[in-house]
Amino acid sequence: MENRRSTLRIIDANLNRAAEALRVVEDVARFHWNLEGFARELKRLRHALLSAVCPDGRREELLLYRDIDGDVGRKTASPPAPVLDPRAMAFRNLERAKEAFRTLEEACRIERPGRVAQIEEGRYALYAIEKGLGHLPPTGKERERLAAARLYLLLTQSLSPKPLEEATEEAMDGGVDMVQLREKALPDRELLRLARSMRERTARRGVLFILNDRPDLALLCHADGVHLGQDDMPVAEARLLVGDHVLIGVSTHSVDQARRAEEQGVDYIGAGPIFPTTTKVAGPCLGPEGLRRVLEAVSVPVFPIGGIDPEKLDPLLSAGASRVACSSFLLQASDLRASANALREKLKRCDPMPENPTLAYQKRSTSRAPPR
Repeated sequence: MENRRSTLRIIDANLNRAAEALRVVEDVARFHWNLEGFARELKRLRHALLSAVCPDGRREELLLYRDIDGDVGRKTASPPAPVLDPRAMAFRNLERAKEAFRTLEEACRIERPGRVAQIEEGRYALYAIEKGLGHLPPTGKERERLAAARLYLLLTQSLSPKPLEEATEEAMDGGVDMVQLREKALPDRELLRLARSMRERTARRGVLFILNDRPDLALLCHADGVHLGQDDMPVAEARLLVGDHVLIGVSTHSVDQARRAEEQGVDYIGAGPIFPTTTKVAGPCLGPEGLRRVLEAVSVPVFPIGGIDPEKLDPLLSAGASRVACSSFLLQASDLRASANALREKLKRCDPMPENPTLAYQKRSTSRAPPR
């Protein structure tokens, strides 16, 4: 009887602890990150845990064994909590929830073995949520991830026969490292909704998410970066808005533009069009030799773009390319996943990438005024 009493006390305490912690993280996802999908999943997990431990939803039996005054650990002082921002608060409570899930799992092996599998499933779901939230900026790893990125997808609904969410999932299955949402005609409210949805999808897969043109909305959707055109907001002004941790990329169409973008402190460059394309009107094609000159002129990562497919990739690799950006070729492919994988496999066979954008950025940032 005493063993049962103590086991049920453990279950009760950790059910409370897990539910409280999950609610904190849910509220950060809901009110700080404004990410509906993560908030909804955390809420579902919280209710699923209660159903797993108390299948009828009633906790009367657990409450019978609750002994607040007799809890010998109640007055044990915890280490003083540091001042936290919402992100840190969320991750602190994720740790708390994981510990509670594990204790519940072990205690239920004794008292409620038929519920162990559901609790274990919930624990792994929590790990997946933690991984996704861990990719929301600022992580301090954005430029390292950029350095490793090879395949960059530009998303535009008018080019895709599939919904962008579906196309993105297939592209990520095929090995895309970066995704840019490029929807210039959408009203701000709809663009922000779509950007937040795409942000959640890419975060769960550890894929960098870039928003085209809009530094303000990039901040609101917690994008990893913003991409600017030659006629968009100047790089220096965008940096003042987004701060140091958000990536900034710029489209360039000549060696001079590429050099100027690097001098302005961009993190990466889009260079093109390389080959003829109907996706965007941007002047004469650079071709492989033009790309070679751009690569020789700058040290930041360069993503050639424009009319690129696996058959045209070899001359770009010979010119020194180690990464590419694509839009219509992937979006209009009959098998997007296989097409992305074909590009990815050819890129994997190229020489190691020589750029170190993290070090290059640190050197440039010392001469730049700090963001407001």
